[in-house]
Amino acid sequence: MYYDKQKAELGKSLFQDTRLSASGTDSCEKCHNLYWNSSGTSVKNIKISFKQTLNSPTVLNSALNYLFFKDGRIKDIREQVIESIVDINQLGSSEKLVVEKVSLNPHYKHKFKTLYKDGVTFNNIVDAIVNFQKALLTPNSKFDKFISGDKAVFSEDEKKGFELFKKAGCINCHSGVNLGSNVYYDMQLDCNLDQNVTNIGKYKVPGLRNISKTAPYFYDGTCYDLRETIGHIANLRMQNKINQEQIELIYKFLLTLDGDNPEILK
Repeated sequence: MYYDKQKAELGKSLFQDTRLSASGTDSCEKCHNLYWNSSGTSVKNIKISFKQTLNSPTVLNSALNYLFFKDGRIKDIREQVIESIVDINQLGSSEKLVVEKVSLNPHYKHKFKTLYKDGVTFNNIVDAIVNFQKALLTPNSKFDKFISGDKAVFSEDEKKGFELFKKAGCINCHSGVNLGSNVYYDMQLDCNLDQNVTNIGKYKVPGLRNISKTAPYFYDGTCYDLRETIGHIANLRMQNKINQEQIELIYKFLLTLDGDNPEILK
């Protein structure tokens, strides 16, 4: 995926900067920690109702997504960045306020003047962050090598796990380049197996790349163990009881989805 490296570095600084929030205390990185696991895990920090908070999704490979936010309402990465800045439940800022704050910083002012002919504008701020998100790809996973033809890269257990992943129906929802994030489905926000709960709705299916590094799982962040999550999903979504041996095989396959750390974070 093409991106401008200098603009991406500028976007990286903005991603970490609390000036983008109305309060001056929040940043994109507060929910999507770049040097921990890029998913803002241990806290459930995005308020989605007076009762619920949302487990932040990973930003790794997010530029490859077809859908954004839990309900898939946004289908363009630029619009995702805009909403993340201005939404009251996220940074809660405004176009005018962000431009004013960024313009007051001499370093930013110089960088924008160098990289954009019209300097600091809201569109250019958004563009820089979009370029940064495009740089957050994790290439060269074992899975990528396997599907590119290197069949020897998988162990026998990983091959069995991949076949089971397909046979059990996981791939029906977790497909595409990110193994998810391109469809939304009737599901629950959490790992509660009670079919009578009130939080069943149409939510975006999360992508599985780097899934071993982005705990906790489910939209409310209730599950921290990947093997346990696999069992919950099999029982909840597929009504398909799988034993511990099968869970372990799928788990080993999922580990092959871990890719290299993005260059921009090294």
